[in-house]
Amino acid sequence: MGGSAGDGLKNYWGDRNDRPHKIEGPCVSRTINAIMAGAAAGTLFGSAQLAWYPDAITSGTRFGGVIGKTDKRAIIRSLARPALWMSSAAAAFAAVECGSESVREKKDSFNAMLGGMAAGFVIAATTRRVDIMTSAAFGMGLFMFALDMTGESTVFNRDEVKEKMHGVLPTKHQESAALSALKDKYPQHKGL
Repeated sequence: MGGSAGDGLKNYWGDRNDRPHKIEGPCVSRTINAIMAGAAAGTLFGSAQLAWYPDAITSGTRFGGVIGKTDKRAIIRSLARPALWMSSAAAAFAAVECGSESVREKKDSFNAMLGGMAAGFVIAATTRRVDIMTSAAFGMGLFMFALDMTGESTVFNRDEVKEKMHGVLPTKHQESAALSALKDKYPQHKGL
């Protein structure tokens, strides 16, 4: 972990610590990666939602469901619906962002804004109202533009924080002049 200043930051396994990970490659692989991440997040959300409300859920059947018993179809629907919407929004973002990068031949925040607009439109499609879809598209596009413009870090001085976290300590501790003067003034605490 850590290391000297010349060899870069390493993780536990000795690989380069490259967070946040930038997804590179063709648009198809980036979109598939986004679909998988969105489906995983949606499944997690659906399972948390199922656990949050402990009441039995039933699906609409011809003769009604068994009261107090959850059926498998209702569980699958409760997990699949958020997974579908989150993976659709992630796919829309990745495909539009990558497509705009290919068309414009630039990697800038404008591409993230276009992808955010597509994702916001898909997210708000659950309401089936065009006015909400439009406003969500503009809001998400503006948010993604700002997020991409400012970067992934909330730290102002990255070099100073990097030095504090991963800097190499000197082999021998060097005391300040003020601390040396205090130790001379109070010799009984010299060993501290």
